[in-house]
Amino acid sequence: MAAMYRAKRYDDAIALFQFFYNQSNIVPNIVSYNVLINTHCDAGRVDVGLDVYRHILANAPFSPSPVTYRHLTKGLIDAGRINEAVDLLREMLNKGHGADSLVYNNLISGFLELENLEKANEFFDELKERCLVYDGVVNATYMDWFFKRGREKEAMDSYKSLLDRQFRMIPATCNALLEVLLRHNKKTEAWALFDQMLDSHTPPNFQAVNSDTFNIMVNESFNLGKISEAMGVFKKAGTKPGSKPFAMDVAGYNNIIGKYCEHKMMAEAEQLFTELCSKSLSPDVTTYRTLINAYFDEERIDDALMMFRKMVDSNLRAVASFGNKVFGELVNRSRAAESAEVLTKMGERDPKPDPMNYEIVVKGLCKEGLFDLGRDMLGQMMRYGVGVTPILKDFVLEAFAKEGRGEEIERLLDVRRQGYAAHW
Repeated sequence: MAAMYRAKRYDDAIALFQFFYNQSNIVPNIVSYNVLINTHCDAGRVDVGLDVYRHILANAPFSPSPVTYRHLTKGLIDAGRINEAVDLLREMLNKGHGADSLVYNNLISGFLELENLEKANEFFDELKERCLVYDGVVNATYMDWFFKRGREKEAMDSYKSLLDRQFRMIPATCNALLEVLLRHNKKTEAWALFDQMLDSHTPPNFQAVNSDTFNIMVNESFNLGKISEAMGVFKKAGTKPGSKPFAMDVAGYNNIIGKYCEHKMMAEAEQLFTELCSKSLSPDVTTYRTLINAYFDEERIDDALMMFRKMVDSNLRAVASFGNKVFGELVNRSRAAESAEVLTKMGERDPKPDPMNYEIVVKGLCKEGLFDLGRDMLGQMMRYGVGVTPILKDFVLEAFAKEGRGEEIERLLDVRRQGYAAHW
């Protein structure tokens, strides 16, 4: 569900909720309900999200969480219904929930966008009264608003007032501050905050940075044209006694590998790929896709094919669109036989490759005169129940007929065979 939501496939996310929790009688938890509410809100159906909220109150053996109220208040504000968002905040507090900084931040941001600084300040003051420690993302919201209106002093005063409180801030909060500072050309302050975060990183006691932190600063190095310094930023650690280097994850490697690929610096990208593989980490689809695309751009076809083989050998699945792209690039360069080898390996696992993957490869084999291999691939499609499209059927019947093998392929593609008719 969450993956469908992130891909903005809102109807699919909702259909999955219906399947798992309504049709299959699995009891949803609050996380699942929150994804459903968030999906409806982002799809512009905040009233449906409110209906789900009321259903939780009436029927669920648990209460809504702060995340529930974050999604709903944002949805209401986005719909231009900020007064209802205020009512929902009051309802949250009346039900005994604590003051959630991010719910307050939604309202503060909403009133700021309405140019109602006085009302935003009222809610900020209320938050500070209710919480000795609040989330500094609220200050990031104020800073961005002030900067956009040319009120730099007030933006920096807000930032300094937050630092003066000496809160121990989680990475998500500091990352928001970094982004605001960099966006508004406060580079010195951003790098100082980054250094402070590194010094405060003392796992397992406290996690002060995450891969998003490094991605922000690595990207800044590239944006400034300081490409030679990017690797140093990627490897940077705190200098304060007790601080520890960050154990980089795959997402962090993917980001910098992608940046090096964008700048045609394949040696550096490959070095990082080798380093990633040497750790207790495994490259993911994004890692392979980035390098494969870069190799094609550089016309390094053997390397692209080698990396695609590694991806398949790692039991990672190429989605239909990416498989189509890779096989299309290989076939266009007369590498249909190698494509068939990789596709055969993909077909040995579930879920089976997309019919279009097969269509591209089979057509390529026929055009290269590799009819035996083409017939083998068609046989795989029939065995695996992969649908042969009408376009592919017409193509192979014509191509094999020209070779005097029309009857052979007609028998293979006999549509009267039970189990295959549904694919035509």
